Amino acid sequence: MTASMEVRVAGMGLFMPDFPTAADWHAQRRSAEPQLPSGSRLDRRARGRSSVLTKALAEAYFEAADAASVELGEGSAVFGSALGEVGTMLGLLNQMWRDREEPSPMAFALSVHNAASGVVSIATKNRGFTTSLGADHDTPAMALMEAIGLIAERGEPVVVVCGEEPTPTALVPDDESWELAAMAIALAPTRGDNETDCVRLRGPFKASATLVGSDLRAAVARNPQVGLLDLICAVEAGRSGTIALDRGRGGGWCMEVLCPDG
Repeated sequence: MTASMEVRVAGMGLFMPDFPTAADWHAQRRSAEPQLPSGSRLDRRARGRSSVLTKALAEAYFEAADAASVELGEGSAVFGSALGEVGTMLGLLNQMWRDREEPSPMAFALSVHNAASGVVSIATKNRGFTTSLGADHDTPAMALMEAIGLIAERGEPVVVVCGEEPTPTALVPDDESWELAAMAIALAPTRGDNETDCVRLRGPFKASATLVGSDLRAAVARNPQVGLLDLICAVEAGRSGTIALDRGRGGGWCMEVLCPDG
């Protein structure tokens, strides 16, 4: 393990069809029926044209930002997804090559990898730094690395948001499919060397995990962003140790969790 900058956890957010908020997940308060994300914090125009993935990422982002008291017009954010708006992209490709129709410029704009970060940034009139990235199953690790670099440079909180829409059947076989999930964690600079009243993180680095990931349904566990959910669950449970940021399909990146009573 190499020396890593230490940051503190300031807030968390989540959207899954069965658990539409991190609070629901923590309480294991399952929805009576699977839900789609509403994107209620987006303006009406943005909400109407946004994909399910963009709305889910927005739900997780706003919950984490609110918990961390992040100023929405100023805060930095890192959005991560392995496939991004792949459903929209496949629809456009079918429209162009099978139906021989020209796609609309708006549909194209919402098919790009940074569609969600752009929609959320515009909706909140954000003047801070916002970026998007994708690194397959290493997306959570790379998003956290980007965020920690931003904290080192700017000394300000950063919200990390990762998610995937349901698997496109044209690209992924049924036995490898996953469900919609989006999760967020707000990170902030530590307040001093003696800070012991909050959860702190170190990493990412390559190591052997000492903590076991959460017990999840297979369709959730296969989601490429599940490593961020495992990190959130370790933080919520107050478990200190090293948690893997993938489930054996990435590069072996981990995060050290330091809990006050862990």
